[in-house]
Amino acid sequence: MGALFLVAGCVSAEAPVSVEEAADLAPLGGPSTGMGGYNGLSPLAYHANVNRLLAALGVAAADPNDPSAVSPALVATGLLDTTAGRDVFSYAARCALPAGTQLASGGRVYTGGGILTTTGAWATAGLSTSQKEDALTCMVTHLNPFSASVPIFLSGPSVAGTQSSEPQGFEVEEAIWQVRLEGPNQTPAYYAWPRVNLLDTCGLLTTVSWITRICGSPLNTCGVQVRYDRGSACAGSDGVFSCNGAPAIQTTLEESDLCILHVDLSL
Repeated sequence: MGALFLVAGCVSAEAPVSVEEAADLAPLGGPSTGMGGYNGLSPLAYHANVNRLLAALGVAAADPNDPSAVSPALVATGLLDTTAGRDVFSYAARCALPAGTQLASGGRVYTGGGILTTTGAWATAGLSTSQKEDALTCMVTHLNPFSASVPIFLSGPSVAGTQSSEPQGFEVEEAIWQVRLEGPNQTPAYYAWPRVNLLDTCGLLTTVSWITRICGSPLNTCGVQVRYDRGSACAGSDGVFSCNGAPAIQTTLEESDLCILHVDLSL
């Protein structure tokens, strides 16, 4: 756990906009209503396959001639050609397919988790741009750079509100996340609004930690924008926020898991 304090003295390396802005980091409202799960998707696997994932989200996931099988159109995207791609599709199914949906391909069964309320039609039709954004936002909340899978609680306008965060012990509001598809090529743009000061809680630089959470390394190779303007960019409470006029997803963690998610315990 020595890594917890490795950067504690490097406060000057923090983002130009200070994470000490209490108004933007303080909790808002009461317990969230949403859905729990586990994160554990490799950022490297996600980013290596994001273009194939977008192609897959643009076609029906289920075979029209066999609703229990992955569609030939999705197979043709190449997403299922590698182990990493298959893992990515597994998380996409958790996020975007209705709960209980099961699609088989190559001896593996992919199960819908019903996390999102906006993407249930994916089984039979390609998703719209806004639906793809919801799916990708759900995906990035599941990214875990250090393979230390921890329970997470998701809430937001597009998240199925079937569970409460409070009885399950989810107490720490980690961040608000959003993915937007920009331009004619629908290039993903990643946004994160931290809700907790990791320097105080884990001895880590907050901005660097969120870059690592999404990109897989401290180098911002994926172009994530870590922002501290939640007060002006986002509206909502009780874990349900829209930012820049579009749905976002908040992640809430158990207090004991916050540093586990953000610290490389192998060091």
